[in-house]
Amino acid sequence: MDWSHEHRLDVLLAQPEVRDLIAGAAAGARKPESAEEFLAGLTTRGAVSVALGVLGPIASELYASAGVKTGKVRRETIPAPIGTTLVRTLCSLVRNGQALKTVKQGEDGCILQAELPSDAWSWPGSLIITVQRLGDATEVEAATAIRGQLFDWGKSGRRLASLFRDLHGEPA
Repeated sequence: MDWSHEHRLDVLLAQPEVRDLIAGAAAGARKPESAEEFLAGLTTRGAVSVALGVLGPIASELYASAGVKTGKVRRETIPAPIGTTLVRTLCSLVRNGQALKTVKQGEDGCILQAELPSDAWSWPGSLIITVQRLGDATEVEAATAIRGQLFDWGKSGRRLASLFRDLHGEPA
């Protein structure tokens, strides 16, 4: 079956070739140090006398409840059919350790919500990707949201740039 124009995620995931591409991307996945691990490491190395691993999440939640957040949005037309773009998206997510949380299927595309893992730059957040058929091309909008932080030190921009590089390349 030619799955390159398929917009239904369940149909794509039933294709052995698609599953192989995603498995290949998973094999090359990287796991960066989380914000919690980074802060705990500072404490154990004597760099900080306060347990930042404990205080950091509390401060983040207080800031989030006050409406403090950061994020970015990027939109591009990808010169590839929707099925190919969706597979590239899934491969990018798994390769970058961004667990898929929810999928909302539409008539001409879908909305994917993935976890944006914490790292040394920020606490965890969300990555929401809208993928929509646009003839033989695909319109993709991706947005990051990190609650409890005013700045993410470029993390959102780097994550979006990585995603769109992957979308312009070959799956896995």
